[in-house]
Amino acid sequence: MTTAGACTVLPGLGEDEDPARSAEPEEGARDEGAEEQTSEPTEEPGSTFDAWAREEDLTLVELDLEAADEQFGTMKGQLEREDRYGTWWSPGFAENSPIFTTEPRRIDPRAEEAFGGREAVLGAATGVLVQTIIEILDTPLLCEADNSRSEEIAPALVEAFGLEGVDVAAFDELFAQMPVSGAQDPEQGLPESYGFEPLEYPADGPRMSILEAATEVEQLEVEGLSGPLFLASVRGALPVRTEEGEMPLVRNVTYGLALDEASGAVLMVYRANSAPSIHIEDPSSLPVVEGTEVPGDWTEHSMRGLTVSLPPEVGDPDVTEVGLMFQDGQRRAAVLRTGLGTPSPYPLSASRHVARAEVPGADLTVLAIGVGLDSAYSVTITLHREGEQFTVQLHDVDPEEAPVLAHQLLAGLDLAS
Repeated sequence: MTTAGACTVLPGLGEDEDPARSAEPEEGARDEGAEEQTSEPTEEPGSTFDAWAREEDLTLVELDLEAADEQFGTMKGQLEREDRYGTWWSPGFAENSPIFTTEPRRIDPRAEEAFGGREAVLGAATGVLVQTIIEILDTPLLCEADNSRSEEIAPALVEAFGLEGVDVAAFDELFAQMPVSGAQDPEQGLPESYGFEPLEYPADGPRMSILEAATEVEQLEVEGLSGPLFLASVRGALPVRTEEGEMPLVRNVTYGLALDEASGAVLMVYRANSAPSIHIEDPSSLPVVEGTEVPGDWTEHSMRGLTVSLPPEVGDPDVTEVGLMFQDGQRRAAVLRTGLGTPSPYPLSASRHVARAEVPGADLTVLAIGVGLDSAYSVTITLHREGEQFTVQLHDVDPEEAPVLAHQLLAGLDLAS
């Protein structure tokens, strides 16, 4: 499930039928023993999952967390953490870790100039990435029973970034409304929602493995703020135990911090997606399906080059710098973007029916349908292109309507911009 939040700018910082046929004797009378032959009506295109792979058809592979820890130089950090399941240490990293050595995927020249040059921008981007890992990805709230500890997040971020004079209470509201764990309901914990428990935490090290990390620096121009926006995207994994056995809880987070040094205004934005996941080696081996047709009453939305059409019952979106959230309609939906590449092996959280598709502008598009948090189906379409991942989710779907909606949703996608 996905949550996303943004804070307002803060001052101070077809059917064919064969005709029936009968044999006629020479006298012209009907032969009572002749059989009428009638073909069965064909199913409408896109009305079933017959062309999709089923979960039992998939060849699963293990996610090697030890190799991931070695790749990123993950080690014991400086903060001792605690939740209802135990204690652990925040992630730390070796000096030569990609966390410190990898430059942003892209830097807007305007942001570089406004922030004082390339070295200043690189240092700030790394700082935002580290805090995204410590306070957002590996948040102590991840496995708690509810979101009641949300007031711990904003003060930690404000202190880490040295944001003096910021109204912390305003950011508290942001994290209270949108659980940083990725849970949909602030009153219910992620373990209760998905039915899992974390494995025993390491006694003298971090619990979270880093799978991928990236930063981007943009120039943000909104009312009340003009300045660089530092975006950090991280994919991580926490070992958990479900009814199906042990598997990783795969977590994708993006956090953004925008600063206007002239006015002292600050903006924070984030998104979080967490789910127990299985993994396959090569998503390109999945069967290919095609979209059908977008219904006339659906609404087209655009975000960062992605065009998507959604049914009217999702309502109007909350727009942030990292996505569109549809929370107030009869059906929930989300359109989210992160600066991460295509993962290998490939995680699937909703995997009752899985396929891939060809979408203009996308290098890979994977469709996965399965049971969501509230026992209803969720339709998830993930689009990848170099250094970007877009996720389109439609929740609260009845099993009978899932194939029709999935093929209609696919028909309205375009990433060619």
